[in-house]
Amino acid sequence: MIIFSKALADQATVWEALRESESCQDVPADLLRFSAQTKPVVMWNLTRRCNLACSHCYMDAIPKEDDELSLEEGVRLTDDLARMKIPILILTGGEPLMSRNFFSIAFHAREAGLRTVISTNGTLITPEVARLLAEAKIRYVGVSLDSALPASHDKFRGVPGAFDRALQGLRNARDAGLKTGLRITLTRDNWQDVPALLNLALEENIPRFCLYHLVPTGRGAGISDKDVSSEQRRSVIRLLAEAAVELKDKNIEILTTDSPMDGAYLLEILKDDPRRDYVRKLLTNAGGCSAGAKVANISYQGDVHPCHFMPQVVVGNVR
Repeated sequence: MIIFSKALADQATVWEALRESESCQDVPADLLRFSAQTKPVVMWNLTRRCNLACSHCYMDAIPKEDDELSLEEGVRLTDDLARMKIPILILTGGEPLMSRNFFSIAFHAREAGLRTVISTNGTLITPEVARLLAEAKIRYVGVSLDSALPASHDKFRGVPGAFDRALQGLRNARDAGLKTGLRITLTRDNWQDVPALLNLALEENIPRFCLYHLVPTGRGAGISDKDVSSEQRRSVIRLLAEAAVELKDKNIEILTTDSPMDGAYLLEILKDDPRRDYVRKLLTNAGGCSAGAKVANISYQGDVHPCHFMPQVVVGNVR
């Protein structure tokens, strides 16, 4: 994860936030990667179920349930994570809101003192669901939009009308007072849509724009040829770097994830810039891949992986 807004626009810099924080529980979720925190952020795939059919899905999600952890097992796991004092719990899927235990787990996590966020396609966030998310003290709601063009997004997500429902879900979450973010998975088909999506985030007062790179895992392995070229990636990184500076006062945070090469591209862009040394220190402190160190994954069946993109590596099971 590379937070361009922090590195280039001096927006609530990492060092200031860490100096003012007394423990990992006080460090903003998006800054934990840069801290000395050794306990991992835990991503829990509550379910494999999903109401969309995204062509890049790393979970190879399906419409039906598939041997998910029971509520009793989920509560026990939540208590264990709370006792470990993990910095962040990410509830995802599949589509996490399709888990029959989602709100039971979310409210239990609140009572256990966990800082919980969700990763969702947004289509199921009605005003009532948004109200419940706020009541459960969900710290952040990340919603995926892969194009500013409804038809393009719907094609990528495999269901007509997905764009309109996702955008409305994002608005419902925002209007309920939840911190929200718009996320795009970059491919050859949508890399030119990044400026329009960034503008959409600004127009909708969404305070976070996160670019994900295509990872060839799950169904994503079948579309690896859709990954962007080096030139296209450089172009997008330059655009986001410039936007982070230009939009400094617009209350939006810009970041990328899933590609350590973004750091190299950023340093290349800053070749003769006095900020280069600061950014290099930031990247050095962040380190490389976080799998198994600052990040861990728990599957819907309880398998523990170093990362949600490494399902082939199982280090244990919570059952």
